[in-house]
Amino acid sequence: MNPPIVNSKNQVIFYVHGGGYWEQPTIAHFATIHRLSTELGLRVIMPIYPKAPAYNAYDAYDMVLKSYLSLLNEQQVDSAKIIFIGDSAGAGLILALLQRLRDKHLPLPQQAFLLSPWLDITNSNGQMAKIQPVDPMLDLSNLKLLGKYYAGDLEPRDPLVSPLYGDSAALPPIYVFTGDHDILNADAVKFQQMANKKGWNVTTFYYHAMSHVFSLFPTPEGLDSLKRIVRIIQTSN
Repeated sequence: MNPPIVNSKNQVIFYVHGGGYWEQPTIAHFATIHRLSTELGLRVIMPIYPKAPAYNAYDAYDMVLKSYLSLLNEQQVDSAKIIFIGDSAGAGLILALLQRLRDKHLPLPQQAFLLSPWLDITNSNGQMAKIQPVDPMLDLSNLKLLGKYYAGDLEPRDPLVSPLYGDSAALPPIYVFTGDHDILNADAVKFQQMANKKGWNVTTFYYHAMSHVFSLFPTPEGLDSLKRIVRIIQTSN
């Protein structure tokens, strides 16, 4: 029997899964959080938030916010010990959550990792169509449909659903992982360019010929991205 995981730092990973705001977490999500938990010896919380089309962005945001506040208020976890990680739509939801936490003067986590983030449901970046022929996973027209239902009555450029249009100043360090065979890479690049111009604390790791959410799969590049995350977390204390 393997020895029990010892969490000597009292840190918690708060993981928000992707799936276009429509899908439940997959075996790849559970395998990824298990790997991170084992490598770091940390507890992982993954809220299973309400999905479109039955629910919308307000419902998803409210549930994820309540889960985070429960860690702070009910479990008495120091926000400086909480690490946000999200993939795809979940990464977009994490950035929207960070922006709102700051605006509401609520405690912010230690840092955040955005894996192949979906940052703009308008999908209006002209570079996306150029990447589409080499993207084996995502379809631009399908993404637009998923985003429309998730937004509900919100404008597509509302930062709650498209945090690329929000202000990411005064947030904890944000680390982005993106592959250039992912149509969402276009907005990841744009986000880093905005960060460079505005002085936001964002660092992006680019992977050549990698598709959407490559970090969730046991390829050399996917494992390398997780090792980077582990090293960053370990050296941030």
